Amino acid sequence: MVECSLCSLLNFLFNCLYHVIGCALEYPLVVMALSFLIALVFVTNIYAAKLICDFRCPLRGGAAGGGGSCRADTCVGGSKTKNSVTLAYGCAPHLKGPHNWCCSDTNQSPINIIDSNVQKLPIRELLCWNHYDDLPDGIILENTGHTVMLRACYSGNTPTVSGADLLACYTFVELCFRWSLLSNDGSEHMLNYRKFPLELQAMHRTGPSGDCTSSYDILMIGYFFEVSSNNPYLDPLVQNLHRIQKPGSKIEIPPFPLSYLCYQFRTGFYSYGGSLTEPPCYQGAEWFLFPEALAISERQLNEFRQLLSKDGNTRILRNSRPVQNINCTRVVNLNQYNPLDACQMEPPECEVPAEDVESFE
Repeated sequence: MVECSLCSLLNFLFNCLYHVIGCALEYPLVVMALSFLIALVFVTNIYAAKLICDFRCPLRGGAAGGGGSCRADTCVGGSKTKNSVTLAYGCAPHLKGPHNWCCSDTNQSPINIIDSNVQKLPIRELLCWNHYDDLPDGIILENTGHTVMLRACYSGNTPTVSGADLLACYTFVELCFRWSLLSNDGSEHMLNYRKFPLELQAMHRTGPSGDCTSSYDILMIGYFFEVSSNNPYLDPLVQNLHRIQKPGSKIEIPPFPLSYLCYQFRTGFYSYGGSLTEPPCYQGAEWFLFPEALAISERQLNEFRQLLSKDGNTRILRNSRPVQNINCTRVVNLNQYNPLDACQMEPPECEVPAEDVESFE
């Protein structure tokens, strides 16, 4: 008896729904709206299927796809004349974005740095920054369609980094930037599962010019930026970004010291062995990361977000590679200087400032 009553109720509801739909379909506006809804569902499913396919079957753009020599004939890496200098990042074919890059499975960058897993490493020398306060002869700014590149040329001494646990002196090559449309995303590296809206990466190298065959002579120094007050040190660069809005555009801007962009930290930084973050993602690059975020305003950050990607029509929505597996054998160090263990002899160009020594006591 209860089952019969339930069946009758279901039949009544079905008949009512059938008559309502039938009456509604007599109006052309309703038919048009339903047709649009069905088409939207159909297109959404096709797009979702494409994303799944791209994620599961990424293009393999390893060394085979990114080999060869990459040379620049403008101000690069410390030469005022038109010298040929290899740019490791210049070797990268940007294959449908960072999420589709398939490189080596080991020792890749970027990574998520977790403080509880970091190993403290005492260093006997402070990190030395030489000639970063010098004024370059010229600065070139370029929109590659994937990121912003900054290169400086010098007629005299080129900025270098040495000291800490480095076994050689590394010479400045170029700067690039990572960002996205969201302020809780953008940086490539993460600190305790947190991303920052912008990451600056400064490439340095020790080896001579030549083909892009290895990254074992490369030191990458990374800085995080957090949305805060206006940063006047960024203005010489940011105020010229509108001039390179189109991909492939390159301009020369009024020179300024690279110390405006690269804060000269000496201790208290992370280090680990990783790779380049663009294809062919060569292993062997040493990474130094300054953990304290620098300031950038929303207005300044928005200037990066106006730059157009390689197709020339859409903005660069996100140009950071996802974090990679850190693996069990890789160690992330927190480099800390202890003046009690420091060497008695310090390089003359990298003397320990009195205020730095006092800060450790």
